Formats: sequence, structure tokens, C-alpha cells
Amino acid sequence: MSEIKPGSFVKIKGQETVAEVVSVKGNDVEIIVGIMKIQTKKHKLELAKASEIETPSQKKSENLIQSSGIDTKSKLMNFKFELDVRGKMKEEVITELTSWVDDALLLGIPEAKIVHGRGNGILKDTVRSFLKKYKEVDKVEDGPEFAGGNFVTVVKFKV
Repeated sequence: MSEIKPGSFVKIKGQETVAEVVSVKGNDVEIIVGIMKIQTKKHKLELAKASEIETPSQKKSENLIQSSGIDTKSKLMNFKFELDVRGKMKEEVITELTSWVDDALLLGIPEAKIVHGRGNGILKDTVRSFLKKYKEVDKVEDGPEFAGGNFVTVVKFKV
């Protein structure tokens, strides 16, 4: 039987979800499940069967992304579902939003929010007019009252 090591694909015993091993230190193992990193013990894991890991079409898609030099796992783990632009200059916000929206679209994020604060409305107007330029943006609206109201912009992407 193979050993559990970084790069191995495992399942938590009794579970169906396949995870990738990030590191092993003695009996402590760090795995990635979806977008979450989890610390667990080696005895709670079992190696995943090859048929459980991925289909050929998933592998082909992954190879295309890797050949383009995009590390989607890293992008997903570091993606901010809430972008805070309060106190920033208009030009700074546009630069940050460009990168943020591109990452959201690449990762297939359905919804996220941007906190722009109250101020005199310049950041809110900048954010909303910028987002309207993207055909992939389905809807732009105020956040719910309990979560910032009109000091927050919720953006829904077409997925």
C-alpha cells in the first residue's frame, strides 16, 4: 500500500470527498478539501482510488489551466469574497477591482461584495460604473440592511 505524502489524494474514512495532501508532519496531515485547508490525523485518512480522483475531462481541463500558468487552487484559497476599498483613491480601486473581478470570473464565483463605505459616494459610483462594463456581471445592488446596506455593493456574476 502506498504512503500518504504531499501530493497524494485521500479521503477521510467514511466520507466520499477526495482531498489533496499538502503536508505531513509525523501523524499530523494538512489537506485541502475544496477551498478549505484542514488539519487531521493520518489514521483518519485513506488513500483515494484512482477512479475517485478525477475524470479524464477534468484532467484535460486542469492541464490546460496549468499550461497557461494559472494556479487556480491558490487563487481560490486567497480570493476575498468581500473586497474592502474604503479609504482608497479612485485609481487604486479600479486597479484592485480589475484584478478581483478577473479572478472571480476565472474561479466561477457566483456572488461577492465590495465594501466602499459612506463618504461622498465617489467610491460607490466608481465601483458600480466599473462593474457595469463587464457583460459577465448579472446584477449590482446594495447589500442587505443588516450587512452594510448602501455602503456595500453586492455583485452577482453570470455563471
